[in-house]
Amino acid sequence: MLDKISNNIFTYWGIIIFIGFPLFFFLIEKFIRRRISKKRPVVAPRILKNFIIPTAMIHLICLKLLELPRTHLSLKITETILSIFIISFLFNLINYLVFSQNNIITKEESIPKLSQDVLHFLFISFISACVLSSIWGLDLGNLLTALGVSSLVIGLALQEPLGNLFNGIALLMAKPFQKGDWIQIGDETGKVLEFNWRSVKIVNRFNELIIIPNNVLGKEKIKNLSRPSKIHAEFITIGFSYQDNPIKVKEILLQVAKNTEGILQSPPPVPVTMAYDDFYISYGLKFYIKDFEDQILLKDRIMTELFDVADEKGLTIPYPIKEIKILENQDPISHKSKTI
Repeated sequence: MLDKISNNIFTYWGIIIFIGFPLFFFLIEKFIRRRISKKRPVVAPRILKNFIIPTAMIHLICLKLLELPRTHLSLKITETILSIFIISFLFNLINYLVFSQNNIITKEESIPKLSQDVLHFLFISFISACVLSSIWGLDLGNLLTALGVSSLVIGLALQEPLGNLFNGIALLMAKPFQKGDWIQIGDETGKVLEFNWRSVKIVNRFNELIIIPNNVLGKEKIKNLSRPSKIHAEFITIGFSYQDNPIKVKEILLQVAKNTEGILQSPPPVPVTMAYDDFYISYGLKFYIKDFEDQILLKDRIMTELFDVADEKGLTIPYPIKEIKILENQDPISHKSKTI
């Protein structure tokens, strides 16, 4: 045995085993110390250093230096142990990269424990079946069928949680909105309070908490009222009498928009003549505000200011009046409508 090792020690595999592995062991040790100094998890690197590297060295010594056949019991045992360690390493690595608070997908949200357990079970079952089949040559047809049936049953039982999970992953990767954004989902409008793997939580203007599951979220049209910019356009309509000159009316609308606190001047407000209605000429005013959150307050402010300025400038905001005249000795009641 020693003769075989001495003969093969200076071969390609000998250099990898006796120089490459110790060097790799040293680099992993430095990496672990650096992560410990930054207070980061080191479970996966420690499994790599303390278990995978030594077992891989023993396996390669038996396979390449001692030249044992692959069917040898010792090789099968070391391959099985090495596979267990690799599964444990991958399990902890995936757990950190995908399921931790610092996961690579969202960097802020952790996946629910139930979903973690389901995905871990499926992952470990699949890898274990592959190891048993490739190393020990076992017929896994019945086992794979059982696993398939079990996976189907689990999938049906957890259809809604898993649907929320995968919709949540897709939405978190797409990032259609962020915490603090005002969004509209279906008939609901509110400010995003929290967004996780299961649902999005928003608070509406009445300070009511609304929880929308990701399954529903994935089917609805999402309108982000805070993107691409928090600057939000608003539009109000108001009617003035036919006796009021449209040019004068639009000048006053523009003046009110410029003098109302909270209305942005860039982009500038735009007054428009919209339609000739039955009792008045309909005008519109498009203006911009800093944040959708201020919408109701600023609409109230500008509408109140418009009423005062219209009264001051002699403009008439008309409204229909219905006169009812009752004629003597006649049953029908005639109606006349006119505008003041």
